Amino acid sequence: MREDAKGTTLIEDELSVSTATLQAMDKAIGTPSAGDTATLVPYFGAVIGGESTVVDGLGLDLSRALLAGIGYEWHRAFVPDERVRVRVVVEDVYTKGANQFGIVVAEFADLDGAPVQRQSITFIERGGSR
Repeated sequence: MREDAKGTTLIEDELSVSTATLQAMDKAIGTPSAGDTATLVPYFGAVIGGESTVVDGLGLDLSRALLAGIGYEWHRAFVPDERVRVRVVVEDVYTKGANQFGIVVAEFADLDGAPVQRQSITFIERGGSR
């Protein structure tokens, strides 16, 4: 993992929270409350820019990588067909023992700038720096 990635903005974009995406998530979850749950988690921030955005941005070696956790801060649910802005940033990269940790944050806001959701995603690369 690249320790110099700390503070790097990986992507800034505007997205549409499509009804079709929410319906697909509802169907995949398949519970009575799935429709409501879908409006809380329609995106996984680490792949907003494509699957390689975070991998390349962190310099992550996938053969030694683990997803360590995801934290959510909800300000409100996403609304079907609304447009939101997202910014994905490498918040921190550090070494602890033989492992490296990378924390990536995805912040979603409505077009007026009001926060919708913040995701904090932690990756571990086992075995220390290259």
